[in-house]
Amino acid sequence: MKTLAQRVKYAREQRGWTQSHLAVAAGLSQGTIGNIESGARQARGSLPQIAEALGVEHKWLSQGVGNPWKTRELPVAYLVGTPGSNVQAISRVRLRLHGGSPQVSVDTDETDTSPIALSKVWLELRQLDARRLMAVQMHTSGMEPSLHEGDTLIISSSHVEPQDGCVYAVNYEGELVYRRLVRDGGLWWMYADHPDQARFPRKTFDDRATLIGRVVHKLSDHI
Repeated sequence: MKTLAQRVKYAREQRGWTQSHLAVAAGLSQGTIGNIESGARQARGSLPQIAEALGVEHKWLSQGVGNPWKTRELPVAYLVGTPGSNVQAISRVRLRLHGGSPQVSVDTDETDTSPIALSKVWLELRQLDARRLMAVQMHTSGMEPSLHEGDTLIISSSHVEPQDGCVYAVNYEGELVYRRLVRDGGLWWMYADHPDQARFPRKTFDDRATLIGRVVHKLSDHI
């Protein structure tokens, strides 16, 4: 990453933040963040507060030198080997909906009981509460090429407020779907990422839909 724009965007995305999230955390406007990431503005005077908000070293952010993370550990999602003090186990579960009710039951996935091991550093950098995370295998369509049937999704049940551009597990009229929420024309819309929008048209996010949680990571065999 040779440019400041690339480094800011990389660190922001590693935290799972939108430009708006970073702007609020750093006490800046979204326009300032957007200009920095587009390369239209260097904003050197704002870098200390951006680095602090992102949890990265100022020297790395400004010059591209050294390790970016203040923890001195890379924010990898998974650690290979025996789970220890640096790893948090996330249980694999199945989501069971109840007709048109917003109620969702979380059951142990008996087909695969091996937990997902997530790095505590990775979780901390994204401000994720491991107690509110669950690993769910995706059995629905409509989100290709972003998500595929068979992918294992890490879902945060703490995040049930709409965030522009984020993907959620949704109880839509008693059906489990995964959709990207987009704010447009003063309304919230649920979008499928599938290129065939005639087959998977956008729908308004209204009282027919209940957010189960935000998708914060995926494990996939699709390269």
